[in-house]
Amino acid sequence: MKICLIGGIYGKGGSRSEYVKVTPETTLEAGFRAAGHEVTTLSHYDEADFARFDVVHVHHLSYGAARLASDPSSTPFIFTAHDASHMNGVKLSRARKLAMGYVLSRADAVVSLSDAEAKFQTRAYRLQRVRHVTIPNGINPDQFPYQRLNHAGQGHPWRLLFVGQLIPLKGCQLLLRAIAGLKQPVELTLAYQTAALEMELRALALSLGIADRVKFIGKQSPAQLAELYATSDLLILPSETEALPSVITEAMLTGLPFVASAVGGIPEQSGGFGFLVTRRTVERLTGDIAYVLDRYSHFSAASPRMSEYARHKFSVSSMVTAHLDLYQSLAGTTARRTAWHPLHADALIRAAVHQWGRGSNPASGKAPISVTERI
Repeated sequence: MKICLIGGIYGKGGSRSEYVKVTPETTLEAGFRAAGHEVTTLSHYDEADFARFDVVHVHHLSYGAARLASDPSSTPFIFTAHDASHMNGVKLSRARKLAMGYVLSRADAVVSLSDAEAKFQTRAYRLQRVRHVTIPNGINPDQFPYQRLNHAGQGHPWRLLFVGQLIPLKGCQLLLRAIAGLKQPVELTLAYQTAALEMELRALALSLGIADRVKFIGKQSPAQLAELYATSDLLILPSETEALPSVITEAMLTGLPFVASAVGGIPEQSGGFGFLVTRRTVERLTGDIAYVLDRYSHFSAASPRMSEYARHKFSVSSMVTAHLDLYQSLAGTTARRTAWHPLHADALIRAAVHQWGRGSNPASGKAPISVTERI
């Protein structure tokens, strides 16, 4: 098959971002190529004749998604949002909600990362006859092997770990305040790629009197992350919103117990392992972390079964095969969008999308602005 992948990880002409090297898009790209398929990768702003592909799969709501939703070609279009913020109660602007509904309604198939996400999208956007397929993201278990090298609080402070971005939605301020309220001796390590709140969080740790127990270590390679998972006692992810966070799967593969918010696809992802936070308050998070530490032997005893579950449930091969099966079922069919022509709306939308793209295209010399950022 001739497959086109569009995503924010790709720069102009499909070049890889040097900032983030492993994403669902790049994992699929490698798997498709290994299976013998012809794969073209594009940024959201690259121009292309989409009629020459068998399928086009767009990741994230941005210019490329809006463009494919109104593209005049008959090539089937698959869309994955990778964004469960609306599902988790984050209020969207009217324009963004309209854009998401338009893209979802025009796609020939929508890939959701959890059944909960698929049901929410169908209900929230009043979708009819849209084909939803649930395919969780896969993680290479060879990069995150089962390995427990932690002290489990024996003769050492408990080693707690956060992996993610230092942005408001990840709940790091909540985490620091919860850590300050724990009676057990703990140390917290924060590994992250986006450091937007680093200075603010350092100041907060200082004001709470825990600066000497909080380490900000920044960006880590997969090998470094695997070592952190193996030597830590507990992963904590108190996010306000998540779709299907890779860090949970990575921790599960290594056998690291976790405490995470019960948002997005995490309840499905957890498979009954770990501990889910149902109320995001400082008091509740402090109590939940303390609960797990006090009963740590119970959670650590489940580590081998948790790792095996994650290895089976979130395998890269299953992810790639499920996508290829979906593509095969769509290849050669006529795109749904070609039958939708009320008042020539497509032509108007294409013109508007093109204008957005001209103002957003990095090649234009202007700062990149995605559709979601504009709306």
